[in-house]
Amino acid sequence: MANENKQDGLFHWNFDLQESDSDFTDIDYSANAINLTPKEEEAEIKPLIFVDGSYKSDASAGQETDSYEKEEEGSFRKYRKEAARKGAFAGRGKKEPDHPDYYEDQERFSGEGRNIPWKPILIGGGILLLALLGLILMLGGRDKREKVWARNEDKTIDQLVRTYFQAKTEANATAMKNVLVEGAEVDSLQMTLDAKAYEAYNDIRVYAYPGMKKTETGLFLTYNSKFKNIDTQLPTIAWFYAKPDKENNLKLMPLTDDSSPEYKYIYSTYAGSPVEKLAGEVSAANKKAIEDDPNLRKYLSQLAAKNYEPFVPETTTTVPPTTTQAPTTQPATTTAEPVSTAYVPSGPICYITEDQVRMRSSMDTTDLGNVLTAFEAGHALEILEELDGWVRVRDMLSQNKDGGAQTPTGQEGYVYASFISK
Repeated sequence: MANENKQDGLFHWNFDLQESDSDFTDIDYSANAINLTPKEEEAEIKPLIFVDGSYKSDASAGQETDSYEKEEEGSFRKYRKEAARKGAFAGRGKKEPDHPDYYEDQERFSGEGRNIPWKPILIGGGILLLALLGLILMLGGRDKREKVWARNEDKTIDQLVRTYFQAKTEANATAMKNVLVEGAEVDSLQMTLDAKAYEAYNDIRVYAYPGMKKTETGLFLTYNSKFKNIDTQLPTIAWFYAKPDKENNLKLMPLTDDSSPEYKYIYSTYAGSPVEKLAGEVSAANKKAIEDDPNLRKYLSQLAAKNYEPFVPETTTTVPPTTTQAPTTQPATTTAEPVSTAYVPSGPICYITEDQVRMRSSMDTTDLGNVLTAFEAGHALEILEELDGWVRVRDMLSQNKDGGAQTPTGQEGYVYASFISK
């Protein structure tokens, strides 16, 4: 049952639901308690009952309802329009001008708003391109040669080596300058002196090793030096480094400076390599040649004394036989003994104890220009004067310590005392 209470012109409804009531209870209401104007009275009353029992007039309710409906209808239309727009531009990857993200994207990509940082992009791209180009050049220019010593197969290097020895034999300083690297010393006077002593350079063999750069090569040479008037050839080795000059012409660099990068590089490849074994064999053959041929040994001593005249073999003199005269009846006459022209030393005799001992014109070991000659072990000399650590000697004796023949130079000079034995 519903009880009606009128207070302050408002209806307040009390609902009394009982078990005897039906499922739906009729609500009676009356407008007698409301003071209405004639117009309002004529109007259809549409009360709105809220949960808290409050009431709003039909006019305000109608306005609120219409506003809500219009707002709902506008949202629906906007949704439908948006859905149609998305369907029309699906897959195109772009938005219509009135899309809320459109102007933001335009500012980002068109440059109309925020500027694109082209300078950093171009610099970064250039650096990346240069790095890629450098990597391509590095891989393309990589030295693919096998790092081992082997017989040379480069014809340009063979021709360069032959030209070098030809210039050396002919004492051609100009040709030698064209063969060697810029700055290499070419002593034309020394080349002339060497040409007087050396007849030829035979059996040249060239071994190559990849250099520090792709265009460079380390060289190990073996050859036989042939001296004039001496049959025995002297096995010899030499080190070179082949590298191009500014005009890209291949040149030879003698490896004589142990502080140069080329020397250090080639030296690092020597230990345990095939050329190390070969160098040992050549050194042994060199020593044997000197030991087996006394003429070669003497001539090397002559060269050590800076005497580059060709070797002169010793000549053997024979004493003519004496004739016996038949006795005569005349009285025999007495003839005087022939006077000996052989040199008779007046001082004590000493002997050289080591090979290649130098006799100098002065007591100065720092001056290479004062070397007169060099002696082998056993060479006999006459002592003229004993000084502090030095002995002044004369080379006028013709027999060595073992009684063998020796060729005296007839010179006087100074020999270090520790290299002689009385």
